[in-house]
Amino acid sequence: MTLILLETVAKPLKIILCVVLLLFCRPALSLTVDGLYSAQVAVDDQSSAQVSKAKKLGLAKVIVKVTGQPQSLNNARIRGALSNAEVYLQSFSFATQLTNGQPQALIELAFDELQVNQLIRGSSLPIWGADRAAVLVWLVEDKQGMRQIVNDDDHPMVAQIMSQADQRGMPLLWPLLDIEDQVSIDASALWGLFRETIKNASTRYQPNAVLVGRMFQDSQQLWRVEWNFWLDEVEQQWSSEGADLAALVEPLQDRLSSSLVAKFALAANVKSQGDDAVQSAILRVDQVTKFEDYVALKTMLQTITGVKSVQLHSASNSTLEFLIVARSHVAQVKLIVDLKQRLRAVDDVGAEKSIADDDMPVWHYQWR
Repeated sequence: MTLILLETVAKPLKIILCVVLLLFCRPALSLTVDGLYSAQVAVDDQSSAQVSKAKKLGLAKVIVKVTGQPQSLNNARIRGALSNAEVYLQSFSFATQLTNGQPQALIELAFDELQVNQLIRGSSLPIWGADRAAVLVWLVEDKQGMRQIVNDDDHPMVAQIMSQADQRGMPLLWPLLDIEDQVSIDASALWGLFRETIKNASTRYQPNAVLVGRMFQDSQQLWRVEWNFWLDEVEQQWSSEGADLAALVEPLQDRLSSSLVAKFALAANVKSQGDDAVQSAILRVDQVTKFEDYVALKTMLQTITGVKSVQLHSASNSTLEFLIVARSHVAQVKLIVDLKQRLRAVDDVGAEKSIADDDMPVWHYQWR
């Protein structure tokens, strides 16, 4: 599950999890998304025709999650791969789940991460790695002039937002609406878009972006929703209306994923033109005092999507430097490194070169 708001049956756990996140959150809280390369597809039976169709649909779901964009399926190379999904499949199994009280047969599919990534890069599409920026959602509903903040997953709009975000692999945070929230913000402030109030109330959740939705139903039971989205202090605004909630939420997910992918997803390989520094950087980390921390740090760096190689470059007491070679421009990789919660950026204006005095960009962090 990629959302912080969990299933209705686990509401107490939802509260506990949110509290834990608040206790340990740091600036630029990111969330690691599991299951990017797996998918579930409903089937009628276990026939070869149903299995073949499920493999194609499963790979399509994975492509959408990894690229963040449904339009990736329009790519000619991707379309060709979908007709031969078996090549990218690692394993599949049958399962059953209850849907509206009725048993539903499923196929659970796991695809090969390396091959899928090679397909996406070969299609000149970006890869949105598992470390993803968190979006805090404030949703306000107006019912005949009475306004309230909504975070209940039983609410049809909340449920639809969660469902579609899950399909995109997009982490969402929902406010606890506890005493602290009630003191810091109310529905009127959100409805009036009082930006400073919203910003201050959102700080405790340490999101990378904030989404405010204001919704109501008219006399004909048509929904109207106005959205305001803040990312890097840049505001986007749009609105939608209609009777079908799914149709209203889909353009929302398109706008959110487009903005986040544009910033955080890693583009296809940079064509080297003799400037190796474009794809290399030195990462300096202080407070690495134990061998276990060194292993954890190096493993973390090696698993970042877009990092081609990591090697220890130099060491001085508890400060280590790693040479990072990226598959794409290092500036893109740094955005992902900045999301890592165990690395705290150090304001290091004076230090522009590494211990070994190489002419490369230097990123300075503290291990925690």
